[in-house]
Amino acid sequence: MFKDDIFEKWLDNKARDIITELGDGKSLSSEEMMILVLKAQSNHFEHLDTDLREDMKELREDMYKRFEQVDKRFEQVDKRFEQMIGRIDRFMIWSLGLTISSTIFILGFMYKLMG
Repeated sequence: MFKDDIFEKWLDNKARDIITELGDGKSLSSEEMMILVLKAQSNHFEHLDTDLREDMKELREDMYKRFEQVDKRFEQVDKRFEQMIGRIDRFMIWSLGLTISSTIFILGFMYKLMG
């Protein structure tokens, strides 16, 4: 939250002093209780932040793996389309050759009948 850690240092020092005083048997004032509560919340937020960052890192890694899997699937689909296009091309060439051969045969047969 703060760009520098002045507040964090102050809070650490105050909390340490209060805990030392507690060890000596001194009772806590309301202000000292609030400082300890702030320190506890600060620690809690720090742990939450760390956990959240780790979770986000894991989510990113999982997301990247899933995108890689989707990429591989698209590549497989691309290969299948290329195979289908190759088959269609061969069929068209074969059909054209058969049509031309049949046309030549029919024209030759008609030429013999007429001639």
